[in-house]
Amino acid sequence: MEEVISKLNSIQERLESVEKLLEAAQAENAVLKSANTELSKSILEKNAVIEALRQKTNSLEQYNRSWSVRIAGVPLPAEEASIPIKVMKHVYDRALLPILQGALEKGLLHTIPACEELLETAHILPAKRSDQPKPIIARFYSRNLRALVFQLKKEFGPKQRDPANNNRAPRLKYPIYEDLTKINFQLLKALADDDRTGAVWSVGGVIKFKLADGTEVKKVASVFDSVDDILAGHSKR
Repeated sequence: MEEVISKLNSIQERLESVEKLLEAAQAENAVLKSANTELSKSILEKNAVIEALRQKTNSLEQYNRSWSVRIAGVPLPAEEASIPIKVMKHVYDRALLPILQGALEKGLLHTIPACEELLETAHILPAKRSDQPKPIIARFYSRNLRALVFQLKKEFGPKQRDPANNNRAPRLKYPIYEDLTKINFQLLKALADDDRTGAVWSVGGVIKFKLADGTEVKKVASVFDSVDDILAGHSKR
């Protein structure tokens, strides 16, 4: 009997030891869970800060581009393509001067500014096709005059018909667009290439669009959202 009691006491001690180990493990697990919660919270906060910084950086870059325009279709002699003053002159004479003359006729300008008074600089961008004129970035001295160009480009900008479809309304011979950041431009192009959208454009760096089966103008809240997320969010409204 004494031997049995001794063994039972030994078993009891072992059980108590196991219970203590379990309690310690549970306490350690609670500490780890708390640390993991804090770490997850910290990561979410840092990700939010990073996202805010990305948005702010892109917005600042877009603001810096608010003096510039992107112009397509202006032909340049090869020997003048790398000379900003020559590029400015071609852009001014072909694309901008007709619009400025229209502004003068409408009484929106008292005089037409000379090329060197209107533009600060201009340079070409790489082109996907070598047989087409390279896009040009032109920077204005005045955002008011830049805005005037956008306001009147459809009315006074030089136009041409599509040789493949004469029944189509004439289009701008030298299309003028906003100078968007790389992120904004890539999203605008992705939206424009999507079958679910109709017209896609930008105003003040803000991308706007219409759904293919709608007429309501919609606005992109964040250029860092995917096309699917943007369209899914707007299609529910």
